[in-house]
Amino acid sequence: MQVNKIGGSAQLTGLTVQARDVFGGVHHHAPAAHLPPPRQLPPPIRHFTDRDKDRRLLDDARASGACLFVISGIGGVGKSTLAAQWLSQQGHEEGQFYADLSGPLEPVATATVLRRWLRAVGLDRQPADLAELTGLWRSVTAARTVAVLIDGAGDPAQIRPLLPAGAASSTVVTSRSALRDLAIDGAVLHPLKALPLPAAVQLLIRMAGDHPLASTPEAAALLAEACHRLPLPLVLAGARLAARPQHSVNAVAGALTRSSSAPAPANPEDPIRMLTNAALDETYQDLEAEQQGIYRALGLLPVTDVDPDMVAAVCQMSRGHAEWGLEILDEQQLLEPLPQQGPRVRYRLLPAAREHARALAVRHDPDRDRLLVLRRLCEWILAISTHAQFRLTPAQATLRRSLTSAEPAATAPFEDDAGALAWLESLEVSLLDVLGAAEAAGWDDLVWQLVDSFWPLFLRRHPYELWISAHEIGLGAARRAGNAAAVRQMLASGAIGLSSARRLDEAINWYLLALEAALKQHDVRDEGQALLGLGSCHHDAGHPGRALAFLGRAITVWEECGYHRGVALATIVVGEIALADEPGRALDLFVRARTMLLEADDLYDAARALVMQGHARVVTGDGAAGIREMEIALGKLADAGSTRWQARALELLGQAHQGQGSVDAARACYQRAGQLYDVMRPDDAARVRAVAAAL
Repeated sequence: MQVNKIGGSAQLTGLTVQARDVFGGVHHHAPAAHLPPPRQLPPPIRHFTDRDKDRRLLDDARASGACLFVISGIGGVGKSTLAAQWLSQQGHEEGQFYADLSGPLEPVATATVLRRWLRAVGLDRQPADLAELTGLWRSVTAARTVAVLIDGAGDPAQIRPLLPAGAASSTVVTSRSALRDLAIDGAVLHPLKALPLPAAVQLLIRMAGDHPLASTPEAAALLAEACHRLPLPLVLAGARLAARPQHSVNAVAGALTRSSSAPAPANPEDPIRMLTNAALDETYQDLEAEQQGIYRALGLLPVTDVDPDMVAAVCQMSRGHAEWGLEILDEQQLLEPLPQQGPRVRYRLLPAAREHARALAVRHDPDRDRLLVLRRLCEWILAISTHAQFRLTPAQATLRRSLTSAEPAATAPFEDDAGALAWLESLEVSLLDVLGAAEAAGWDDLVWQLVDSFWPLFLRRHPYELWISAHEIGLGAARRAGNAAAVRQMLASGAIGLSSARRLDEAINWYLLALEAALKQHDVRDEGQALLGLGSCHHDAGHPGRALAFLGRAITVWEECGYHRGVALATIVVGEIALADEPGRALDLFVRARTMLLEADDLYDAARALVMQGHARVVTGDGAAGIREMEIALGKLADAGSTRWQARALELLGQAHQGQGSVDAARACYQRAGQLYDVMRPDDAARVRAVAAAL
């Protein structure tokens, strides 16, 4: 038996569709907290060497007014390290933002990056459209001095929406391509070359630690040249000497140069890749068997960041062993530590190491073992995301989970709501890659369950592109699995995302499919929810006649089965439509809906009904009473942190004060509404500000 109930006073953004009963009580808006300025740049590395000339050139360009820089060069030349080191010294106190666009399987979407950056400054409610997101980012950064580092770019089109607006800000882009088209945007193009020989030798000596490399300068120079004076091979070679002091410099150099006897590749970057792989091979051979297994497994994972909990699950070892193994890989320069967020220690596999580790896994591990690594990752993510779902949105966690190697009893790496949401956010960039890998493996049940378990992320953070794409994948998987309940869940949850993103025609299609599925299963609650969704979408699209037909059917279905809260929710929408021609009837409908919602203990939706009730009183001529009711409702909505409905209530209050001749009060309400609309609907913000300016 499937059960779907939300207890208390459910607060959900926009139209919310839920299978089974929805009784309220889940508040997903939170008042904006004061956040420290973001400090997302990778931490400075201890072995950074030289680059004095490059830094002077960047300094001179900055002093001349440049604010966009492209550092290009072959893999392993040190682009990201130089960029992070230089930016961290520029004194951007109002924020440092970082994004790596080279995802594990596919490039990271620009909208995903913008959403994460906007959240970092406290803007959780964001518009759906990329153009609006870009505009909001530029508004946020217009009066701030920030540093932005964009790694792994491949196309100027990825970059332009990410550029901050402030002239005092600095943006550095790293790429293997020159990205010359960005010169149109005023970019300074800075190709990065290999280190000078003295600096390359210095880096080797620094990395070699206690190895007697410094006493043999000729051998050190030979090894530096064998590494093509590139920082990545130099770091790997030096770390190997530090770990094995008994190894001779000539032996390490010989191992690196053996590949040079191969025919010259057509791609000029291939010799460097061969050299890097040779250095990685030598480092890999020095690892213990357990650490080698961890390294190969990391190359197979479709995620950007890893931590000890993930590795313990994927490699079937204790957390202590996983933690130690990651520390060893970090010491061997195969991983880069990420800025710590709370108690979690996270790492990222270097791009060159990821390719190398994957190739090793393909060469050494049977197909079945490689598939098991991916399966364990997916099931571990599902187990922990299910914990998060039960904590954050327990009413949605209704469909049965099917796990084999990572039961939901697994310890969750968080202790509170904020930690649970942060954990889900940490996988936002990788979720589509994880779903794609699971789909390719034929694990349809796992796919739709993963989508369902990330509902708190979709509901609270509104990553519209991810929300919709994930549900398209989940719906296909649920259909292939033949799971009717999962199909209805994917249709309902996906339709909410589409309607929230204002893609109303598509949302209507999904609701029609949900209605068809509910009728087929004789599920009257789901039938009513689909009808309510259709009615609300048609109302938003400006089709009141169609809306009333669907809403009337929803009310009839829910009255027959005794679901009074559903009747009340549909009645609110009917009242909004009636306002245009029958304000007196609309007032009666809002009063009736609020009474039913209070009886159902749904305080949030009762406050929404009170806003509309007050507005209807104003329209019918009782302005003073209507303003009082809207102000009471506004306080309740503010306590719940509902940005959208606070903005709407303020706009309606502004209209009421304007009608009463209270110009100053009206202007203040419009201005407050504009501030709230800024973070989610910039077009509405501009509209109400124009009204305020005209007073």
